[in-house]
Order: sequence, then C-alpha cells, then structure tokens
Amino acid sequence: MTKREVKKADLPALIKAYSESAMIQGQATESSDYKTGNKASELISVIYSELRHRGIDSQRALIPLLGDSDPGVRLWAASHAMEFSPTDGEPVLKSLITVGRFLGLCAKTTLEEWKKGRLSFP
Repeated sequence: MTKREVKKADLPALIKAYSESAMIQGQATESSDYKTGNKASELISVIYSELRHRGIDSQRALIPLLGDSDPGVRLWAASHAMEFSPTDGEPVLKSLITVGRFLGLCAKTTLEEWKKGRLSFP
C-alpha cells in the first residue's frame, strides 16, 4: 500500500495493512532484517497517522489487534494504544516484555518512555 492508497483506503483496509505490516516488521526485528523492518515501520507510521487524522473512532479500530496471535501486531497496536487508550495498551506491553529477543525490549522501552512522558508518534 502506498501513501496515496492509505489516504483513499477504507478503515478495514487500513487495519488489514497495519496488521500485515506490523507482523512483517516484528518478524524482521527478531531476525535483524533492518531493511524489511524499516520499510514496514514506515507504512505503519503512515497508516497510524491517517487513523489519527480520521479521529478517535478510527484509532480505536486498533483495539482488536491487541489480542492478535502475532506478537509484532500486538506490540505495534499496544504502543499506539498508549496514546488513546493506555488502559488497554499497557497490559499488552507488559505481557510482551518476555517475548522474543528484541520485541520484549521494544515493549519494555515503550512502557518506560510512556511513563516518562516521552512517547509520541509523528
């Protein structure tokens, strides 16, 4: 999905692309494939920015992803949820701290930055 397609996509398509990209990014993180991970991260960022632009109801469409079977999807959804629904996102991040080599570290760092008031998304 391109940036232009993100702007035109309906909400279910955005959530699907977000989920797919988060899964790819999580797998790339764990396997140290930074090129694939960076590309997926960029798309996740563009999609989340669009969701935020569309309003809180669009952002809340990420909440079901907190229960996804893939830890990368849960990590990204929980991280973004800290901005609009920390009571939903925080327990998921805490549960991910012991997952994987790098995903757990990402979850721990996200929680630490949120607690310090420094978690923000472009």
